[in-house]
Amino acid sequence: MGMNTQTTRSIRKGNLMDKCLCLIPDENDNCIDCGKHIDLSAFDNEPLPDLGDIVGICGLIDKTAKMYAKVKRDNADPKDPSLPRLRIVGNRMIRLSHKTLLFELMQPTFKEAKALGYKGNLERWGELVEEHLSPPTNPQL
Repeated sequence: MGMNTQTTRSIRKGNLMDKCLCLIPDENDNCIDCGKHIDLSAFDNEPLPDLGDIVGICGLIDKTAKMYAKVKRDNADPKDPSLPRLRIVGNRMIRLSHKTLLFELMQPTFKEAKALGYKGNLERWGELVEEHLSPPTNPQL
């Protein structure tokens, strides 16, 4: 059984279900990316799909999140850390959002992740990096 290795497109394009590989189920056996139910019994007699170097991918998420945390600190306005600092770009004073800087940081690390076998898209890669920085909202005790 050949697998479609095309990356998924954005949900806004309306064709995520057509392109999603449906590899990772949530606690209800639904795909974490598109929500489609995954029949796990179909995998009982088949080898598990190759998810790539999971340890390497997790390490890269950690490394990228640490770089992003530094970028956010360096980009914070010294007078009001909740805002990005003012920069002169061309002839204008602007604030480059942290998200803009994250996007710039994600490009090379996303290519590294793909080389390690990461199956997700660029948007999801950024979410994973941001989630790594954020404490869990509902920690289990």
